[in-house]
Amino acid sequence: MHTNLLQLCKSRDNILSGMAMNMMLKFEKYWGCEANQNFLLYMANVLNPRLKLKYVKFCFGELYDYDKAQLLTKKVKDNLVSLYEFYLKADEVVEDNRHTQDVDDVIDDLQEEDNVENRNKVERYLINGCEDPNDDKLDILCWWKINASKYKILSKVAKYVLAISISTVASESAFSTGGRILDQFRSSLSPATVQALICCQNWLHHGPIPTDDGTLINDFETYENLEGGNFSYKLTHFIV
Repeated sequence: MHTNLLQLCKSRDNILSGMAMNMMLKFEKYWGCEANQNFLLYMANVLNPRLKLKYVKFCFGELYDYDKAQLLTKKVKDNLVSLYEFYLKADEVVEDNRHTQDVDDVIDDLQEEDNVENRNKVERYLINGCEDPNDDKLDILCWWKINASKYKILSKVAKYVLAISISTVASESAFSTGGRILDQFRSSLSPATVQALICCQNWLHHGPIPTDDGTLINDFETYENLEGGNFSYKLTHFIV
């Protein structure tokens, strides 16, 4: 996506390049600065048994210079180890029935040898061979369920990380048609007129549909009363 946006920004088409530049600004907002990047998104790729850390490292190599790519790859790995340690100690707290002790305090008390052991357990998952990257039928959650006995704590990490939605777009924005009907010149339309516009839009998109003339006449009279007699003029004006 980053490469395509860079190419589109250099387009000779002013409209296309302008749109690409606006998109690049949004891209840079979330991905341009390391501090703004959500490393949980990288965790989701690492916990994909078809990709693991190799794919993340490859992508960093395509976007950044060698030193920056190595640094980011190490940070992703360190974050995975931190998640592993968090869920490990949380699991121990639950098993020991010590709910009053803060999990964060437990993590701070980890000994150096525990960190090495935990890192080795994460390393074991990373160095094991990846699943077939072309196997689109592989169910990742099912894979983790099957391998839960082999990767007890990592499977719990995967359970929660892979359940997080990766989209930052509000669901109502994805399905809203308001922006395609109302603009700054039509913001004062009454609800009845907006409803009529939406209905007309659907009718035009889906072609002719069987209607009952009596129902149409009754609806028309209803909207005429709501609009004070100007509905037919407004509807005709906006359809045209």
